[in-house]
Amino acid sequence: MLTLEHVKNVVHNIKSHKNLDRHALKRSAVVLLLREGHQGVELLMMKRAERDGDPWSGHMGFPGGRQEPADANIFATAVREVREEMGFDIEAVADSPYRLSDIRATGRGRVQAMVVTPFVMFAHSDVNIVPNHEVAESVWIPLQHFVYPGNRQSFELHVAGDAFSMPCYYYRYYKVWGMSLRMLDELLAVL
Repeated sequence: MLTLEHVKNVVHNIKSHKNLDRHALKRSAVVLLLREGHQGVELLMMKRAERDGDPWSGHMGFPGGRQEPADANIFATAVREVREEMGFDIEAVADSPYRLSDIRATGRGRVQAMVVTPFVMFAHSDVNIVPNHEVAESVWIPLQHFVYPGNRQSFELHVAGDAFSMPCYYYRYYKVWGMSLRMLDELLAVL
């Protein structure tokens, strides 16, 4: 079974890549928050609320969102967005961030004019989640669930009359796929 200490010891081996076009595109940042929980190492995820016009409406994802002009840097975006969406100060409950590779955003089958920067952080104290209207649900998922290869599945995505087989993980009734899965895969690759 994975321990938080093991994950901390290997996460620095991630060779993250910055998107060269990131300053010419909209920016966004998210946090993959890990904690030692009842089922070993657990990962905080959220189900986005259903909203018209949101390409990720109803999807499972990580707390975070779009950069605003007042944000000092992309990590400041992540801190602000976690506070707004989840109601807690990530810097007060978690260790310093490890940056993962930038991901060019896709939504509803289209490449978006946005780069998402994910950060991995480790909770060192209790996290009191008070979600806002953008969050339908939050859930701590055992990281071991994603490590076990037999849990990786696929589903059929329909876009503009075409069907695509997409990789995913199901945890209870939650489906983790798309950008969230790509971020998670980078973390899992070093485990």
